Amino acid sequence: TAARTLWPRVGLSSGWSWSNTPANVFMGKLNAGEFTAQDFEIQRLNDPDGLSHLTTTLSVEVPLDLFGRVGSTSSGYRALSRALTTAVDEGAQELRLRVIQAYRQASLAQRALQVTERALAGARAREADIEARVSEGAALQADLLRARARRRQREAELAERRGDASVARAALARALGAPAGASYVPSEGPQAPEPVDGDETAWVERALVARPAQKAAAQKLEGTRLLLRAEERGAWPELAVFGQVQDDRNSLDGGKQSGAVGAFLRLSLFDGGRSKRTAGATADVRAAEQEARSAADQIRLEVEMAWRRAQASRERFSAAQGGAEEGREALRVVQERRQAGLATLTDELETEAAALGAELEELRAATEAELAVAALRRAAGTL
Repeated sequence: TAARTLWPRVGLSSGWSWSNTPANVFMGKLNAGEFTAQDFEIQRLNDPDGLSHLTTTLSVEVPLDLFGRVGSTSSGYRALSRALTTAVDEGAQELRLRVIQAYRQASLAQRALQVTERALAGARAREADIEARVSEGAALQADLLRARARRRQREAELAERRGDASVARAALARALGAPAGASYVPSEGPQAPEPVDGDETAWVERALVARPAQKAAAQKLEGTRLLLRAEERGAWPELAVFGQVQDDRNSLDGGKQSGAVGAFLRLSLFDGGRSKRTAGATADVRAAEQEARSAADQIRLEVEMAWRRAQASRERFSAAQGGAEEGREALRVVQERRQAGLATLTDELETEAAALGAELEELRAATEAELAVAALRRAAGTL
């Protein structure tokens, strides 16, 4: 908008009048080119007949921004506009992270539900087996009660897992902006996290270049500086050139055209509010400088924290990786030993609980590692 103040200003005006005022009649005839020698008679000069006169003027004025005031204002507002647009990019990065988090949480809840269903099926099979052995007198009633208690425990856990999965799917639908009643079931389970390339310093440097928040702060600082420059140049003169064409006629079938060109200089000798506006613009620049510094510090902190969490989550996943397979194998061996009378029910229940915990821990560690990598990329502005 500010740049358009330098566009040519085209004006068209037309005015009609009837007058017997000597000066108006003299001017109207002279401009229309209808002045005659008889019009110099004293009687006609002092008491002329009324004159109908039509004046039409076409004018063009072109401001010249010799001192760059308008250009600075325009560039300043464009920079502020880019800052707002970049802030939208920052919001898009945050939205991507929220969707990834919702998806991974829903995926974890879904897999945990499946694992618990499998554990419940095993608990029910164990209970049926022990119940048959009790009826044959080959097992104690106490063993049946313990197996039954474990089955009930797994049923309670299954109900909890179903609730968690339902809540996670609802959160995913909300993050995706789905219509009411829509639900999404994740098709991917937790996976091994991707490697994190580069060290902490490299990620910080990458963030300071790519992060939309940093770009927005820089654009805002540039915009406030340009607006301050424009305000400081407000006391400088304004120059414009103009040209006009004028048509004067006392009748529709006759008339005369004339023209003019020129330039004018405007200088504001006193503006009581200029010092206040300049002081305000200076304060805006200082505030923008502090915001840019704060944004850089915040980005460094976020990247450092995210990088360290990503490293810690990968180490946790490395420790948990393979635990599910090992737990299932250990449970299989203990179950075979119990069938052969070489292990007790207590051994089986303890091994089953450890195997279930290891599988769930591996799922949680994989999910947290994936989310930590996504958070690191979000902090770096490259998600």
